[in-house]
Amino acid sequence: MARALTRVNQVMASIGTLLIFLQMLLICADIGARYFLDQPIAGVLELVELSIVAIVFLMLPNAIATNSLVRSDALFSALQVSRPGIARGLDLFFCITGALVLAVIAYGVWGKFMLAVARGHFTGNPGIFTAPIWPSLLCIVIGSLWGAVNFLKMSVALLLGHTPTDLGDTHVGH
Repeated sequence: MARALTRVNQVMASIGTLLIFLQMLLICADIGARYFLDQPIAGVLELVELSIVAIVFLMLPNAIATNSLVRSDALFSALQVSRPGIARGLDLFFCITGALVLAVIAYGVWGKFMLAVARGHFTGNPGIFTAPIWPSLLCIVIGSLWGAVNFLKMSVALLLGHTPTDLGDTHVGH
């Protein structure tokens, strides 16, 4: 089970990384077209907007699994040394809250995703460039749900007595 979770995290992060690379190529091509041809590439702004959201939510589960989420941990680090039980409790609270927040995000976006698919919602200007928004919304739903699963895995590990530093799946993405 843990290997499958790790593998899915890696695949999602790899897709996010690929999107970053493709986004970079698209932006560079647009810059070149503007400079050399005096003509921008239609839809670059819309594609960048959609892909940034997809990238964030595709990479979020891996960041959770590797303990790479940004947080202020000066107090937390001090508590780990002086009051490890309190530190574990705070970490457990953080993981459970993170799982709940991500589940609420997935639930909230699911309706928008279904509506976007059913009605063919898009971004852009008809006749110039349009792109469907549902793929980006789907990335939000999947990334949120999978991130919640990662937080729940960490919660269970904390309840079983693992220390917060033991929880990061440090080989993911390395």
